[in-house]
Amino acid sequence: MSQADEDTRESRKPFAARLRYHILAIATGEGIARLCNLLLVIFISRTFGVRAAGAYAVAQALSVYQMHGIDFGLRQTGARLAARHPQRIGQVVRFVQRRRIALAVSVVALGYLYGRAGPVQEDARSIVSLYAISIFGYGLSVDWLAWGMQRFALMSGWRALVSAIGLAVTVTCVVKLHAGLLIVPLAIGLAYLIAGSWLWICWARKVVGRDPADASDLQSSEFPDWKSIAVLGTALLMYQAFYSIDTMMLGGMTDSMQTGLYSTAYRLLLLVLAVYYFVMQAVYPRLAAIPRGQRRVHPLRRPLLLAAASGMAIASLMWMVRTQLIGLLFGQAFVASAALATPLLIAIPLDFVTSVLLTILIAWDHPRRVIAATGIAVATNVVLNLFLIPRFGAMGAAYSTPLSYAPFLLVLVWQLRTVSRREAMPGDANEAISSPLVT
Repeated sequence: MSQADEDTRESRKPFAARLRYHILAIATGEGIARLCNLLLVIFISRTFGVRAAGAYAVAQALSVYQMHGIDFGLRQTGARLAARHPQRIGQVVRFVQRRRIALAVSVVALGYLYGRAGPVQEDARSIVSLYAISIFGYGLSVDWLAWGMQRFALMSGWRALVSAIGLAVTVTCVVKLHAGLLIVPLAIGLAYLIAGSWLWICWARKVVGRDPADASDLQSSEFPDWKSIAVLGTALLMYQAFYSIDTMMLGGMTDSMQTGLYSTAYRLLLLVLAVYYFVMQAVYPRLAAIPRGQRRVHPLRRPLLLAAASGMAIASLMWMVRTQLIGLLFGQAFVASAALATPLLIAIPLDFVTSVLLTILIAWDHPRRVIAATGIAVATNVVLNLFLIPRFGAMGAAYSTPLSYAPFLLVLVWQLRTVSRREAMPGDANEAISSPLVT
């Protein structure tokens, strides 16, 4: 069956059925990826101890900033262009990848310098700087193309392959060759190169070569300029800063022991947020395709209430098992982090709601409004951390997280209501937005 036939058959399915299939495809690959990442953290924690876990947490937090710096809005832009211009994939790939690779060179250099000379504990400098180099292979990947074309199995399969290879190489080298902690960045760098090559050779190369010979080139006006891309990239970087600035500040203001305990508690939060991430990834291309005249905020009330209720139920369950779960996964040396998990779990229902609102603003191409919301959230988080970490250490960082969600949520609600009033046309049906989130 040809690719066009597959697209036609897929488009004829009811949206609810397609959404369930897309979520399952994302959940399978992403679930494997996150399980492998968790197993890697457990292996590092049990093999090398709390301080090594703290050093790895700082390296991982920096790598996420690097990935956002490589994307710098290009991942979302590329996915949006691929969804809107499926017959011009070759032009879209060239436009996006040239910029991502150029950014990758700069971001890797900056990350390495941060590891060598930045506010990092001495026992963490080597792994942080080497891990920064390993991220270069991320810039070569075209997983964003699979996302934009709604090939979620390929997108999440790439993620699963990266994590599985990184885990396998690390465990094999440590157990069989008695390698040290620095084998981790080497394993991750190799994983990105292998997984990226697989995605390109087995799928993307064929899609890029499928552009019709008689197709006219996209006009330059179809592609956003660097200024527009930079605005979205800044918004996403600030969003990431909101999630990880506490770990970076702990790494610079305290020691690897406190950072290791805090990062372990934070893993419980990430385990839950990963599930919600599957849904938002599946819905994003659908939201991006909604015409301006059909963008309404009223149908969002039901899914937002459902998100908040689900978050509270999950947070309550995680609170009851947090001590036993941490001890089972990471060992008794990390049980002290259970106290840190209590305030962090409060953030789960808040994050479920803010994730819906933020995804809609990004899909509807309002990066400046995202900057306004995330900027206030990051500023609040930094100020709280500067005040609380010197006084209470890791516990101060734990309480800063839920407290900083309050202004974040308020500004997001205000921004989305403003967008809805300005863009929605009176009399338009609401089904365009209600289908992705309510059906």
